[in-house]
This record gives sequence, C-alpha cells and structure tokens, in this order.
Amino acid sequence: MGMNQSMELENYTGKINSHVDYLKIIKLLEMKSEYIEYVLVDADDAKIIDYFQDFIVSVQSRKEWWGTKSSQCRKVYKIKTSKELFRYLRGFETFCRYETSNGGDFADETDFGINDIAFFDENELPLLFTTTHEGYIMIRNDLFS
Repeated sequence: MGMNQSMELENYTGKINSHVDYLKIIKLLEMKSEYIEYVLVDADDAKIIDYFQDFIVSVQSRKEWWGTKSSQCRKVYKIKTSKELFRYLRGFETFCRYETSNGGDFADETDFGINDIAFFDENELPLLFTTTHEGYIMIRNDLFS
C-alpha cells in the first residue's frame, strides 16, 4: 500500500458474529500484521498481557486509540505479533457480537472480553480495530486482497 493511497476502512460491525467468520479474519490478519495494540479497558482481564510479556514493545497511557476517545486514560500495549499470539487468538469465539433485534441494536460480550484490539501492518497502519464493548469492528478493505 503506497503512502499516498487513501486508507479505505469498512464498518464490519455485526459481520464477525460467528467463530467461522472470526477464524477467516484471524488467518488474514496473521499474514499481514506486524503488531497489535491491546487496550486494557477492563484491567482485571489482562491475560494476553501476561501471556505475551516478552513480545511487548511499548506501553502508553492514552485517552485515544483507533476508533475510541475515552474520558479515562487506559494502558495501550504494543505487542509484536507471533504464531503463538495468533494461536491464542484463535481460541476465542470472536471479538464481540453485534445483534439487531426488535429492542434495538446491542453488543454481546464474548469470551474475548471488553478490551479493545487493533492489528497493524509494517507501515503502522491499522488492518482491523475494535471498540469491543460497543460491538464495533472496522476493517481495512485491502485486508481481503
């Protein structure tokens, strides 16, 4: 992707509700991701941080990250990707489910929890990012090419 090309993001909210669809996306991300950013929205759910301590490149406290502006500072971990990380991610059902019913739209938490995750390529551009507790997922169009 050239630096002067515009980055096209597609709203994928509600399109990765099943484990099968999730695994397809994880496979594509594994081929193109250099690192992830993992945001501790729920500080009690830090298993990824514990498991992948040796792959952490940096930690920042921020109020903004891809797709989110928060009133509170959260710890944002930059973690180098690895086969082990993707093997671990495959164990989850999906990031989050977004459902529409007569009562309106709602996000359904999965075994992934409510922490946000973003995947970045070698140019530090996002391939996918979530606002997990809202059920929102954005994917860069060229992930599929």
